[in-house]
Amino acid sequence: MITLASTALPTHAATPPVDFTHLPWKNGESLTYLVSMGLFEASEGTFTAHQDGDHWEFNLKLASRGIVDEFYPFTGWFWCRLAPDAPWRSVEYGEFRFEPKRIIKEQTRIDYAARKGTREIWTTGKSKTFPVSVDAIDDVGTMLYHLRTGPWKPGDTRLLHVYESDSEKEATVQCEARESRAFGAWPAQSVLRIVALPGKGTHHRGRLTMWVTDDARHLPLHADLDFRYGTFTIDLESAK
Repeated sequence: MITLASTALPTHAATPPVDFTHLPWKNGESLTYLVSMGLFEASEGTFTAHQDGDHWEFNLKLASRGIVDEFYPFTGWFWCRLAPDAPWRSVEYGEFRFEPKRIIKEQTRIDYAARKGTREIWTTGKSKTFPVSVDAIDDVGTMLYHLRTGPWKPGDTRLLHVYESDSEKEATVQCEARESRAFGAWPAQSVLRIVALPGKGTHHRGRLTMWVTDDARHLPLHADLDFRYGTFTIDLESAK
């Protein structure tokens, strides 16, 4: 059975406040995903959530696999940090990425009092600043966890502000349907189909469609990602 949203996607949508006392994950949660391009494995990534004192940190360890590892091997370590108190908002994002022809080592920090972000590119010794127009903004990592919080039902929409590289962007997210689906080793169950579309400030078109469990955990089981490098599928291999 499929329950579809009954309204069209609005231009703007409110994002509900996050209840930090009832988050859908526990300290130490680890989720490992396989990323594929068509029939070929491309990479494997493990997300971890840690409560470090008064704030949450989210990490991603990423490495190439299969045919990609033979022709373009890469590894990456990404981290992001939430502010210690409400509202939900990112205060730091960084990455170490190693590819055959380039190395990326950088960190971005958000100063909400000054309404600006500072991106430090450690490989070149340069830094860039950019304006932040809102009181709460996500990075690409905290955004994925943000989408798991709060209730979802078909027709619900959210407008998220996200920073990437050295600029602020928008993403519009809608819960399109409630379905009964099975993915890989995960049996058929009630899932929510959620779509994220790029908005203001984004020059590259793309689309992220993901299916999350229709329960308090909102565990992402599968996703289809369409962007400038191609179409990828992302499947949950293990959850600890």
